[in-house]
Amino acid sequence: MTNSSQVHVAMPSLRDPRWRRSGPAAGFALIEFVIAASTLMIGALGFLQLFAAATELNGTNREGATAREAAQRALSRLAAFEPREAIFALHNDDPADDPAGEALEGFQLSGFHVDGLSPVTGDPDGLVGRVIFPINPITGEVHPDFRAEDFSVAEAVIGTGASEEVAAAYGVLLPVAVRLEWQHNGRRVQHQVITLISPR
Repeated sequence: MTNSSQVHVAMPSLRDPRWRRSGPAAGFALIEFVIAASTLMIGALGFLQLFAAATELNGTNREGATAREAAQRALSRLAAFEPREAIFALHNDDPADDPAGEALEGFQLSGFHVDGLSPVTGDPDGLVGRVIFPINPITGEVHPDFRAEDFSVAEAVIGTGASEEVAAAYGVLLPVAVRLEWQHNGRRVQHQVITLISPR
């Protein structure tokens, strides 16, 4: 005769009150979850905003560096331009006064293109860069964007066609500005550099 014994293991039932959380405890767990999820979401949104701001700042800095480099390069080329007395005539907005010769390569009258910068919407010639002469060396007229007292030279500066008296009195310096205007994320950005160069 064989004796067999069976061992029964009691498995707890989900109905067992020991395995059930009371109503307030279950509600508290849900509140904890909602708070944790909300905190994570706020943190993620903050990170995304920080990332977007960093990307925007990086783009702005890169475009600003491009503009500064383009302005300095244009001024250096103008300062080295020959014949010196034709700097104004060949690089202003009036094609009628152009003498024999050619303007700097890449220039269209006073304007020039800059790689990496988008022209302002509605700009007539679609060019970012522009050469501006604050004081007309022929007539002594001051450009409307500038004031004669902003420069350490008189209103009349020697240039092609200037009289001997003007040449003797005012001599050698020509104010030149290079202005860049471009569009960044729908807004207009401007950078300008001004220097004095000798027209001789």
